[in-house]
Amino acid sequence: MSQTGSVRYLLLQADLQQQQHQFSQAMQSLNKVFAATPHHQQASLMAARIYLAQNEQALAQQACNRLWQQDLFLFSVCSYEVAGRRGQWTQSYAALQELWQRQRLTSELDIWLRGILAEQAEQLQQVSDARQWLTPILQNAPTSLWLKWADLSLQLNDAQPVYQQLSHAYQQHGLSDGLLLRLTLAERQLGAGRVYHALLTERIELRLARGDTDHAADLVHYFLRLKHDAKAALYWAAVNYQTAKEPDDLRLLTLSEDAVKGVY
Repeated sequence: MSQTGSVRYLLLQADLQQQQHQFSQAMQSLNKVFAATPHHQQASLMAARIYLAQNEQALAQQACNRLWQQDLFLFSVCSYEVAGRRGQWTQSYAALQELWQRQRLTSELDIWLRGILAEQAEQLQQVSDARQWLTPILQNAPTSLWLKWADLSLQLNDAQPVYQQLSHAYQQHGLSDGLLLRLTLAERQLGAGRVYHALLTERIELRLARGDTDHAADLVHYFLRLKHDAKAALYWAAVNYQTAKEPDDLRLLTLSEDAVKGVY
């Protein structure tokens, strides 16, 4: 295999590993890329993302720094995302909005930057604005942004678009457990029956029987928001937080702890 082919394979492998929350394995794959190409842009951005998922902000910034002499725009966006995670949400959000307005972006970069802007707007309690960042790019967005868009919509008590979009997607090609869960929540918010609730329950029971701990956040949402089983929610929130430590993961852990105390 050529060096280019080997790098492409390693990047694909790392991407699949990070999607499955196998972060240490993903970094091993990326380190092989860096051994061949120390300032590889895609690998640097992926490394920063993995470190942020583990709440390792200093390491994430080091990954961003690889981009300094390669692409100032990518370096800036990467660094402002890290700054946001360090609590500098207001300054980072303003700077990222300015970058977004100034730059003519490819579709892929637009999706990436809008995802970061949506997170920062949400952290600043600007929930409607957060959703507006995501709505225009949904059709080409990864599952993670569909999940965020659905959660923001449900938070705004606007379940209709979630139900319409996700029920159509389910009929066309099925849904991941996470998206089926959001469809079920929209179904409940609209009082549209329990069809998807039954389908989701069947899937969750199968996952539990298999001992499947991948994407444990789905199980937290299920037990917290649908089954109202606070102890089960807290158990899975703790399992989830062992590997994923992003703001949403911390929020799930906090909500589950509050539910056990009876204050959620």
